[in-house]
Amino acid sequence: MSIKTKLACLLLACLLPLAAACVETAMLYRGATVSSVPIVALHEGPPVAGRWETFDLVIDYTYQRNGDNLELSGQAALGQHYQMNYTGVLRMQTYLFFLDRDARVLETFSIVTPWSGIEDAQKFSKSYPMPAGTTAISFGYSGSVNSMDSTSSFYKLPLSRQ
Repeated sequence: MSIKTKLACLLLACLLPLAAACVETAMLYRGATVSSVPIVALHEGPPVAGRWETFDLVIDYTYQRNGDNLELSGQAALGQHYQMNYTGVLRMQTYLFFLDRDARVLETFSIVTPWSGIEDAQKFSKSYPMPAGTTAISFGYSGSVNSMDSTSSFYKLPLSRQ
């Protein structure tokens, strides 16, 4: 193999991961089914308050559906296990999923970025355009935390496409 061919292969190998990282957040998980976390049915009318909770994450939220927009605010906090046993957040991504009647992801938005601390509640408030066919929402996350002697990673994401 010539040196030009080797350099071209090396350049391509370096650029592919960068291109893969450029997937738009809204496209993430599109078509995947949410099955292992709570799903929140959306209703018209006055603001609705609720709690979305897993072992890893608790989200207290308020939403109001206004036509094709969803006003969403609240706060997210790591579960008590992480707050008691770990000292820092290495990385944390929290997502909002718009779902159709079959719990399939229509669109994804990143919320609560970046996280400031292991015990801090992360506040969020934003208006989101709802894709056609939206009947519910759910949340998801991927993160890792650390302590003096260990690191732990965790996630709840709609990974299966049925």
